[in-house]
Amino acid sequence: MNAYKMNFATKTLTITKAFSDACAAPASEEYAILTHFQKDFPDLKIVRKTHKTPAKYKNSNGETTRCNQFKNLTYNNMERFICALPNSEELLKVYHFLRYDAGFVQTNAYKIVRKWFAEQFPKYHSNPLFYISNEVKVVDISRIIESEQKGA
Repeated sequence: MNAYKMNFATKTLTITKAFSDACAAPASEEYAILTHFQKDFPDLKIVRKTHKTPAKYKNSNGETTRCNQFKNLTYNNMERFICALPNSEELLKVYHFLRYDAGFVQTNAYKIVRKWFAEQFPKYHSNPLFYISNEVKVVDISRIIESEQKGA
């Protein structure tokens, strides 16, 4: 049973959400377990178990990485990256349109900007220097905007 774990050295009972919800019913087995531990250890500390951060992430391309591909992908970091590229003027036009103009139509502008950025720069995390030496064409944003309007 992985619903709870008792650490007798620190007098800490770690419980899951399911165990916590089941304790709400006084006739349940979980409630009996909890009261038994509280009777035996009056200074018992109860801690609710949270989710474990995944060790590997899978992106939309099917690649597995060790970190979240969108971590630290803020507006400021995206803009700084785009400004360092050879065709930054063209890319910044699209970026600013999505961030400021298309953002008024969408409820969450960041989601659409992030989606465009991930499609525009698929090698951003694995090989960001690729974009300095290779000029990339701007991705067609109409498809991205349509998919967001559909709710996909």
